Amino acid sequence: MNARVTFDSEDIEEDMEDHNDPLVLTLPVEGCNIKKILIDGASSVNVMFYDTFKRTELNDEQLMSSYYTIYGFHGASTKPLGDIVLQVDAGPMKVDTRFSVVDAPFPYNTIIGRIWVHKLKGVATTYHQYLRFPTPERVMEIKGDQVTARECQAMQNQLNNEQDELRKSRRNEIKKLPRRKPLTFILKRSQEKV
Repeated sequence: MNARVTFDSEDIEEDMEDHNDPLVLTLPVEGCNIKKILIDGASSVNVMFYDTFKRTELNDEQLMSSYYTIYGFHGASTKPLGDIVLQVDAGPMKVDTRFSVVDAPFPYNTIIGRIWVHKLKGVATTYHQYLRFPTPERVMEIKGDQVTARECQAMQNQLNNEQDELRKSRRNEIKKLPRRKPLTFILKRSQEKV
């Protein structure tokens, strides 16, 4: 488990030289192969989106209470529906992982953050498009799916554009509302003599 995890120029394929793709993997989660998993080293929380949660045949009764709010989906705060602990496998490594289940539109099925990567003692690199981690036998790797990553990015851009249009529309509607006249206060001086 103390093997060195390294990357070098030979890990870069010719068509990968100039890209800006996120690392997107397929991993077994609770025995189901889940595609479109975003590995996000900036995230301190693991997120499973509600439609994915339902497709894995889990039910709402399995959710534990969630006492926090997640910030970042379309610039808004999101309260999870609840949390659930599920096993996520990476080769022979099995990691119990706490997910916040969120009902929000998102092109990915799941977001796995740095806590999971750290439990693997792994290194995720978007540039090389690999997740590498030590096992008792050797260093294992899981290659990212750049085609799916680009599809998800395109969907995310479309969602962002739709959200921007919705915000603009709301602002325009507010501008069209009739303006109220300002209130005028009249102060009367006391007529009493002291």
